[in-house]
Amino acid sequence: MATLTESADQARKAIKYGGIAMVAISLLWYLGIAAVDYYKKLYPAAPPPPTVDFGQVPAVIFPENKERPTLVLELPTGAIPAFPDRMMVYRAPTKRSGFADPGKAIETASALGFIFKPDQPTETNYVWTLQDQLSSKLDMNIISGHFMLTRTWQNNPALSAMANFTSQKTVVTETENYLSKVGLLPSDIVGAEKITPLKDDAGKMINALSLSDADFVQIDLFRRDIEEIDPASDKKVVVAKYPFYRTDPGKGLVRAIVAGGRTVAEKYIFIDYGYTLVQYDNYGTYPIISGEEAWNILSQGGGFVTISSPKTGEVKIRKMFLGYYDATDGQNYAMPIYIFLGDKGFVAYVSAVSETWIKK
Repeated sequence: MATLTESADQARKAIKYGGIAMVAISLLWYLGIAAVDYYKKLYPAAPPPPTVDFGQVPAVIFPENKERPTLVLELPTGAIPAFPDRMMVYRAPTKRSGFADPGKAIETASALGFIFKPDQPTETNYVWTLQDQLSSKLDMNIISGHFMLTRTWQNNPALSAMANFTSQKTVVTETENYLSKVGLLPSDIVGAEKITPLKDDAGKMINALSLSDADFVQIDLFRRDIEEIDPASDKKVVVAKYPFYRTDPGKGLVRAIVAGGRTVAEKYIFIDYGYTLVQYDNYGTYPIISGEEAWNILSQGGGFVTISSPKTGEVKIRKMFLGYYDATDGQNYAMPIYIFLGDKGFVAYVSAVSETWIKK
């Protein structure tokens, strides 16, 4: 029979070697987890296939253009970047005619100061014409809600002399406050503005050198970028941004020209409202073509070269990235595109969604 001393010695040994074993097991456990994580980083699991929630979608309809310069790809790294293999397609429903359309149009016109019955050149087009000093006119498509408000500012030469623009921020804030008051400032165009100072040149507006030199200010409101958030981040880290580009990349969804007048009619002398709704919570993921495929399409005469781009000579492409096409007319979907930027203000687009998922 073991003595008390021998039993105590055996107990100490058991505790000692048991502790060592526990440490070894724990170390192996954590090493195993680290090895699995490392393997997953080296060989990540394939992502689930694109959801293609809307099935085949209509092709992006670009305006026709035949003339374009010779294109040379000269990107900063010398190589086309790696792009994701899929992008979101968002529902952007075209408004359809309904019984409420005329009432909504009249409500908008009233908010803009046109409180009388309009002329109706067509079933979908309403026109209001004021017999005021500036011959104010409002021309609206009652289906889309798009409109153009014009005032003949030349009828009051004093308007250009009334300008007193103190800062770009003040002009933007006042204009957005006015648009918000009349119900024409959707949240996704707030914070994406471009300011262009203008001056009167014998009854025509031309670019001014600075805000202090301006008789008028043109404000373009664009749709804000779509931000891709890292799903694994608790702090909502933005990993990518996708801008919207229009047929005319320099023109916002809303363009207003502001004068120095004291009344609303003398202040907002031009508004071109072409906002279209995008349903950011209604989307599907779609496979897209590679950057190399997009460049091949553009270099072989495909895609769309914007009207403001040079049409002759040689242009070097300096940048390409993914974004979305903000169609002028109803596209029904906000579609991803490759955007190419080059010298001399060159801008071009190529539709990104794989042909397999485009309606023929």
